[in-house]
Order: sequence, then structure tokens, then C-alpha cells
Amino acid sequence: MARKTKEDAEKTRARILASALALFVKKGYEHVTFTDIASRLKLTKGAVYWHFASKEALLMELVRLALAKFRRQIEGLMPGGELTFPAVGEMMVRNAMQVISDPKAAAFFRLMKCEIRWGDKSMARIRADLLTDSTFGPVEAFCRAIQTDIAAGRVKAAADAKEIATVCIALWDGLVQARLDGFLECDLATTLSHAYDAIWQRIKTG
Repeated sequence: MARKTKEDAEKTRARILASALALFVKKGYEHVTFTDIASRLKLTKGAVYWHFASKEALLMELVRLALAKFRRQIEGLMPGGELTFPAVGEMMVRNAMQVISDPKAAAFFRLMKCEIRWGDKSMARIRADLLTDSTFGPVEAFCRAIQTDIAAGRVKAAADAKEIATVCIALWDGLVQARLDGFLECDLATTLSHAYDAIWQRIKTG
């Protein structure tokens, strides 16, 4: 019975997260209440609070799950124990294609890019957590890869890892958003691959 209760709780938690994501995208993060989330699932507001202490905690769990998935993908790139710029670039191309083909991934992308006012005071802690070095996301992956490539002599010693990583993610964000909005007429994977290859050609040695 205890196992079934735990499984039921985990299923309810997953349903709450899915409902919250859908509502955040549809109405905007700041306009969604726990009552909205509960009503959509035919639950009480108290049931939602039992799983999440606040709306910020719910958002952080969505972010945590997305970053955990990213870390698993990164670990799959490191059979030899190190990251490289081309390998991370290839993975980000695959991520881009997954985002545009998976409605849930696309919804999360729109939430993070368009539906949250990151300048609001209530977002300060979440924003800080996302930007710290301890949060292993795409920027950190590119940084570590470039630093590894520099140490191995594959990339010029003067290369600024953080600056290059920031440009790489800006390219990814812009091209994915353009594709989702219907403004990118060329193939996303090819375009992003060409962009990363151009950067690689610029920073590599020889």
C-alpha cells in the first residue's frame, strides 16, 4: 500500500508540473495561480501546495528537471572522460531538433524565453541559481569543452571560453526561436551546424 501511495503521489506531482507548464505558457507565469493549476487537474489548491510550497518552487522544479536531462545528455558524450567543442555543438544541434519536434520541450522553451519577466524581483533567486557556475547547463558545457580543447592544444590559448560559450548559446536561442515562430526558412540543423563549425574554424589551432 505504501508503494502505491508513493507512486500515486509521484504521478500527481508529474501532472501538476505538466499542468503548470501548460498554463505558464498560455497565460504567462505571473498570471497563473495555484487555484488555476488545481482547477485544471480537478484537485484542491491544498493538494498542489502539498507538493510545492510556492509557484517559484514549482518553476525551479521544471528548471531542475530540464537541467538534469541536459546533464544526462552531456554524460553520454564523455565515454573518454572529456568534453570537446565539436561534441557539445553536435549535441546542441540535436537538442534544437528535439525542442522543435516535442510540444512539451517547445512549451518549456517558450516559457523560459518569452513568458517569464526575469527582471522581476521575485525572479532574482531563480535567475541567480541559473547563472551560477554550480548550475551545469549549456553555457557551462561549452566553457568546459573549450577549456579542455585549450589544454589539449586543439584551441588557441587566447580563446575566451565564456565569451565563445555565450555566443554559441545566443545563436542556439535565436535560431530555435526563429524556427518556432516560423521565420527561419532554411533547415535548422544545417544552419546551426554551419554556425558552430564557423566558430570552431575560428578558434581551433592550425
